[in-house]
Amino acid sequence: MALTESDSELSVGENAPSFKLEDFDGKNVRLADLDNYDGVLVVFMCNHCPYVKTQMDEFRNLIEEFSSIAFVGINPNAKTHPDDSIEKMSEFVEQYDLEKPNFYYLIDEDQQVAASYNAECTPDPFLLDWRHRLYYKGRLNDKLGPDDEATEREMKNVITRMLKRKDSPEKQKASQGCSIKWKD
Repeated sequence: MALTESDSELSVGENAPSFKLEDFDGKNVRLADLDNYDGVLVVFMCNHCPYVKTQMDEFRNLIEEFSSIAFVGINPNAKTHPDDSIEKMSEFVEQYDLEKPNFYYLIDEDQQVAASYNAECTPDPFLLDWRHRLYYKGRLNDKLGPDDEATEREMKNVITRMLKRKDSPEKQKASQGCSIKWKD
């Protein structure tokens, strides 16, 4: 798997693109449906990516630690990679114990949402404040491989900072992962 670094053009403070997507059970979720949360962490992810799998413990920990934040996984590869299929999404959620009330795993079938965010890799996290403006665009932590140890829980620190209504960090550390499998 080639390592891709994300370099989105979405700027801090900019309104995040809205979306209306289905989860793997066919339920529609809109960004506006998440207004009752103190923020939204949108992560472009998929089932097969080793970089996503490496981050699942950290992701689950964040979901459990921050119940006032909505966590939205968006799968742009559901129609382009067999291991990322809609049918396998529920297995992925169960395998990584992500069945939490503040987690939504959605399908970006036509890849329009990924394109509107300029997402480039999986995982590719975008932290939105309570008004759905981009607060931080960067990695969850500094762990890349399954045998690596994370030395800094970057997203935890950034979420904590956001909840205290502090300014967004000036340095945004790019996420790295597998490239999104774009349709031809």
